Amino acid sequence: MNPISIFFKGIWDTFRLFRMWLMLFLLIFVLAATVAIPFANVMQQTIGNSLELNKLLPEYDHTVWSDFTNVSGGEVYSIFGQNLWMAPLFLLLYIFLSGGMVKSFDAIPESFSFQRFWSASTYYFWRFFRLFAWLLLFQGVLAAVIYGGAYWATLDFDLSNLRDETILFNAAKIAIPVHLFLATIIAMIGDYTKVRMVKNDTYFVLREFLRSTGMCFRYFFRTYFVYLLDIALLVGLYFLYLFLAENIGMASTMAILTMIGIQTLTMFFRLGTRLFALGSANAMYDKVAQASLPVSEEEQASLPVSEEIVETTSIASEPEPEPEEEDFDEEDQDFNEREHITDWSPYSRDGEKL
Repeated sequence: MNPISIFFKGIWDTFRLFRMWLMLFLLIFVLAATVAIPFANVMQQTIGNSLELNKLLPEYDHTVWSDFTNVSGGEVYSIFGQNLWMAPLFLLLYIFLSGGMVKSFDAIPESFSFQRFWSASTYYFWRFFRLFAWLLLFQGVLAAVIYGGAYWATLDFDLSNLRDETILFNAAKIAIPVHLFLATIIAMIGDYTKVRMVKNDTYFVLREFLRSTGMCFRYFFRTYFVYLLDIALLVGLYFLYLFLAENIGMASTMAILTMIGIQTLTMFFRLGTRLFALGSANAMYDKVAQASLPVSEEEQASLPVSEEIVETTSIASEPEPEPEEEDFDEEDQDFNEREHITDWSPYSRDGEKL
């Protein structure tokens, strides 16, 4: 159970499910277009013919954006208000698709099936929805305890001690790392719970969550290290995008087209990092389950002879206890002989034949 090999196996399994990866990306792209197209139409109708937009190409200009919001802010904010309903829709869609994603990784030895994917998405939706609700509750309680406790401890449980923002900033420097560490652990346990629920086909969300918690803490270094590698890959992807965006810019038509391609690839691999995490969780669970299985009789028969007769040799090497010698009594022997003659001899007591 090498964490590095588990991490790369999750990546390899994701590329083996490339058709699923591409299907999910196209689905998200279409839904994102339903948000972007109305906004683009508003921009075209309000400021599309203005040369002021050219000032936004080299870099962000707050003056231009402020003038635009003052003139056409009503139309833009109305689009934002309508698109707020898209956030819950995206969230429900992700919960719905998670069942198909985890099931596809579970059936990785077989070829990818669209029918299996959509069937699993429907089959596990309510279970994953309940899991999401519990995870949201745990994350909310965790954030309230950490930040509330840090601020109250910094203020010495007295709000009159809040004199400036420095106190809150110092409390945040301690609370944020602790919160991120514990929040990533809960998110990691959530992924393993999804894997367990699919493999065991169970409805008991909390029971599987507790069992996943026990497994993750039993193999904490391996499971958390793999999860950190997935997070590091995501952070590295965003840093690479920011580096390319800063150096390429959008000052020309070719630069704009190049950045559109880079942004599309960033979205594609952003989705891929989520799949990498699920693939790694599936691979880690399989390794842990395989290591914890008892050895079957067939596997024992395949063992070398030297390993099979270890216990037999140890038992045979022990000396057998010698039987105790019984006391010999001549009078008892004479009595037995007389009884034998009396009971079984064909002659009578006087020596005559019967």
